[in-house]
Amino acid sequence: MRNAWIKRSKWVALTLVAGAALAAAAVGIRSTGAQSKTGNPSVDARAGNPAGPAATGPGSGFAELSNRYIVVYREEPLATYKGDIQGLAAPERMRPSASAARAAAATGNAPTPRIAVRGARSQDYVRFLADRQVQHEARINAALGRSVKVERRMQHAINASVLQMNPQEAERVRALPDVELVEEYREYEQDTDVGPGLIGAPALWNGTPTPFRGEGVVIGVIDSGINFGSPAFTARAEDGYEHINPLGAGNYLGTCAPGGIDEGRCNNKLIGGYDFVCGAPGNQCGVADVREEPGFGDTNGHGSHTASTAAGNPHTASYRGNQIHISGVAPRANIIAYDACYTEVSTGRGFCPNTSTLAAVNQALADGVVDVINYSIAGGTAPWGEAVSLAFLNASDAGIYVATSAGNSGPGPNTMGHLEPWTGSTAAATHGRGDIVLFAAVSGPGSVPPALTAILLTEGSGGVPFATPIPATTPLRVSAGIDSANDGCAPFAANTFQGAIAVIRRGSCNFSDKVNNAAAAGAIAVLIGNNQPAPILPNVAGATIPAFAIDQSDANALRTFAASAGNNATAGIAYPASKISNTPDVLGDFSSRGPAGIFDLVKPDVTAPGVRVLAVIAGNEVTGSENAVGLMDGTSMASPHHAGAAALLRQARPDWTVQETRSALMMTARQEVLKEDGVTPADPFAMGAGRIQVDQALRAGLVLNETKTNFLGANPANGGEVSSLNIASLGKRSCPDSCSFTRVFRNVLPTRQTWTAKVQGLTAVVSPSVFTLAPGESKSVRIIVTTGSVPNDGSWRFARLTLAPQGGDTSQPLLRLPIAVSVPPPQIAATPPSNTLTLPTGGSGAVNLQIANTGGSPLEWQIDNSGVGTRTLVAQAANNANGRRSTRFTDAVSVGARAQLAADDFTLGEATGITRIVADGFVNGGTLATSTNINWSIFRDVGGNPEGNPESSPQVALWTYTSTVSGPGVRTSATLATINLDMAAAGQNVNLPAGRYWLVVSVRAPLATSWFWFNATSGDSVYRSAIINPDGSGAWSATTGAPGLAYGLGGSNACGAGWIGTPTRALGRISAGGSQSTQVQINAGGLAPGSYSGFVCVGSNDPSTPKTAVRVALTVTP
Repeated sequence: MRNAWIKRSKWVALTLVAGAALAAAAVGIRSTGAQSKTGNPSVDARAGNPAGPAATGPGSGFAELSNRYIVVYREEPLATYKGDIQGLAAPERMRPSASAARAAAATGNAPTPRIAVRGARSQDYVRFLADRQVQHEARINAALGRSVKVERRMQHAINASVLQMNPQEAERVRALPDVELVEEYREYEQDTDVGPGLIGAPALWNGTPTPFRGEGVVIGVIDSGINFGSPAFTARAEDGYEHINPLGAGNYLGTCAPGGIDEGRCNNKLIGGYDFVCGAPGNQCGVADVREEPGFGDTNGHGSHTASTAAGNPHTASYRGNQIHISGVAPRANIIAYDACYTEVSTGRGFCPNTSTLAAVNQALADGVVDVINYSIAGGTAPWGEAVSLAFLNASDAGIYVATSAGNSGPGPNTMGHLEPWTGSTAAATHGRGDIVLFAAVSGPGSVPPALTAILLTEGSGGVPFATPIPATTPLRVSAGIDSANDGCAPFAANTFQGAIAVIRRGSCNFSDKVNNAAAAGAIAVLIGNNQPAPILPNVAGATIPAFAIDQSDANALRTFAASAGNNATAGIAYPASKISNTPDVLGDFSSRGPAGIFDLVKPDVTAPGVRVLAVIAGNEVTGSENAVGLMDGTSMASPHHAGAAALLRQARPDWTVQETRSALMMTARQEVLKEDGVTPADPFAMGAGRIQVDQALRAGLVLNETKTNFLGANPANGGEVSSLNIASLGKRSCPDSCSFTRVFRNVLPTRQTWTAKVQGLTAVVSPSVFTLAPGESKSVRIIVTTGSVPNDGSWRFARLTLAPQGGDTSQPLLRLPIAVSVPPPQIAATPPSNTLTLPTGGSGAVNLQIANTGGSPLEWQIDNSGVGTRTLVAQAANNANGRRSTRFTDAVSVGARAQLAADDFTLGEATGITRIVADGFVNGGTLATSTNINWSIFRDVGGNPEGNPESSPQVALWTYTSTVSGPGVRTSATLATINLDMAAAGQNVNLPAGRYWLVVSVRAPLATSWFWFNATSGDSVYRSAIINPDGSGAWSATTGAPGLAYGLGGSNACGAGWIGTPTRALGRISAGGSQSTQVQINAGGLAPGSYSGFVCVGSNDPSTPKTAVRVALTVTP
């Protein structure tokens, strides 16, 4: 029932594909994931939004699309500059507050003061960076042979410029020595009354001797703007509290400053705001199908909802006739609104350009007063490769806590957004109060079926609001055409529904016409019965009476009952709406899940209320909806609960670092969370450490800290170990036999304290298991998890490290850190994959084989030259950074092209069967679930190019196969959008003779959720791309900038040959990471001069490759 009536406002992480949309060699920069592998992390690209240069050459069919790129330079931004450059001292630091100094004295921990962004040394360094950026841009101009347009420069949270370039130019800039990162333009989609109480905020609000409600803390909300006239954001709260402006009364930031577009809209609560999306660098004002206006006013509602949840004033709101007291988690915190998102009118979705969100993060640091950022927007699945993620790292290092949404792509695995180990990602769960709903109840005649005494209504949008109850004695009249396809599309006879509630079927014409036709026939309200099982939200703009949708089954039941009563039934609709309770701490089915992609990391970090959260919303204009509130679902709603909790802790524990604050929230979280079925206990990949309990976090006795240097050093691409980071979770993807973790805990109590440490759920040794710390003292604790009893199937196993206080301060909570480990199966690797040998006629020799176990458990192998073996034909690893679009467009008309495709070549030396195809790719911030189908095609090579393409000439393919994402033999990764095809499971039998071929993998999807084929880290640098124009024309062209495309190709060949002899070692057992060698005899006796090929096969207990084939190419000479 719940799924039938909950109408979600999921702001799933969608990223607009980076700015270079569709040049023939267009490059996509991976944004995540889900998440961008994205959401709330998913990635979206809008065809109507300029995103890149037109394809070169006549008749390309492409409109000019915007081509903005973020170029990050290697010098440190102000946030992390330590004074390393001669003549430029480190920036000044602000004097710590009195409360921070007192806390530091009690615990022995010296706080890290905030950077004084307006200090002389800070300003000197900012000017230095600005000068260097001009120099970098001059070098870029020289490299490109033209002057690039600079849209924005940033120096505080990130050292970067936003430049206009085409994809080929971006590739050249990426290679310049002073450039750290080039990121294509993309857009991320935007991923309380009961919630604050559930997470323990009132205990801090009412604490003694000192209450904490967010006073003196500033929360920066990066979102769609703010409903500045709402009671949630007034200088004087309903409870009488007068906010204090930390800038000084009358001083405001951004567009609220004198002369700004928002002058007069700020106050001592809302102390500033900015607009980064109307003009540069978002440039959305005036774009077709976009609702956006100058200034930070909200015309979407998402930003107002998140801001009021985090820090809205307590006040009484009216919702569907109910007077409900709502409050933000940190109600006395100040707010700065950073408008970085716009609304797509046709869909109502919010999109947030990465250029805008990056500028917002940079400004938050430049403002010098922000303590916490809430970011309910997608992204973050490539933590070391996304500009916004790196800006978050710098902001964190500078003392700003960053709370993010986990994404709304659940409940499947690998759907997480925001995998940054330095941000706090948030899953969404219920909080005890569900929807606030309207019911219709049939009252007679006679006995009424129970199902008809509480019919759930979905109120139509855009029409007359329902605000007065309808008595139970009101006539209920079912349309005579209830079973027709066009019920209510023509006028009814006069008085058909006089004074009655009309029941009409959906179909053929718009909802408003049906409602108004019923009203003309005397109806006082209309129930629109669906004509299919799915729920609907009818748009009844222009309707003159209240209208509601009801489920198909309820409509059918009403039809039947009314017929039995001679169509003389009676019914009523109650008002105010009814509050529906639910079980707290049940995860929303949309909440994204781990594991965290390829990283040894437990994500999400925590859970918070995010289902049916009531908070401030906004109208379609910046004024006129000051009292509007609404219910929303999503991890976007959970994240501001997290941000508000962090704000309370930042106020109460000012001597804690950002990472220590996060660790306290995690280690004290409530782990009694359930999955979406309401029964199954949630695991750490669903709930993280558990649901935030901020009152417990306040009393945490131990915390963990980590540094920017170590976060950067953990980048796996550079050989780093994410599992070694000192964070409040422990994760290891490959834990054969055992794996070791080290965590350093600091005592933040004012007294000496003893703790006992142990692991629950897995076999482990903790050393020391008992330790005592003086105030401010730290202890390194080693945890060795043994996995001998864990199945070696790659599945994850979960446990927790607990730290219990012994004696001393008995008010401390138990501390718990989630653990996740897996033991991969054995994996065989026989090298070299191909051997060559030359022997004279009648001669003999040998080939050497090295057999290695690259898996996570012991490998058992033996030489077995019978039957068929499989081998790897191509293995080109992904660079996990950028790629080539390979998408057949469902919105070809608006895009101006039917497809953009990519292809890579392979060569076979003998007849070979194709067993598997793996194409590594990504949907920028989205998932493959939005695609219509996937196509795999193999073409002959003709003149160095594929003979055809799957869009306009599929008939010339040697083999082509199309399937849905969930089709037989198809397996995809929700996070990375990698596409796997098992040929046998898909019923495909492909055998190719020797020759050169081209593989094309493509997805049919809108431009907004294009699939990009990752560039590879190795290859022959021969690959192709093509744009297929509306008329079907379009040719393959050579592509540069990478060694090739990232894909794997598996083949099968018959084992053995008459001239392949016995091995010196026929079998063995290899531990994880080990290897053994053998030698196989080759005998050319009886062979005529010429070339021969055969295969030595090795059988093993590798479940994915039971028998692997190693090619032997033999040349026999006279």
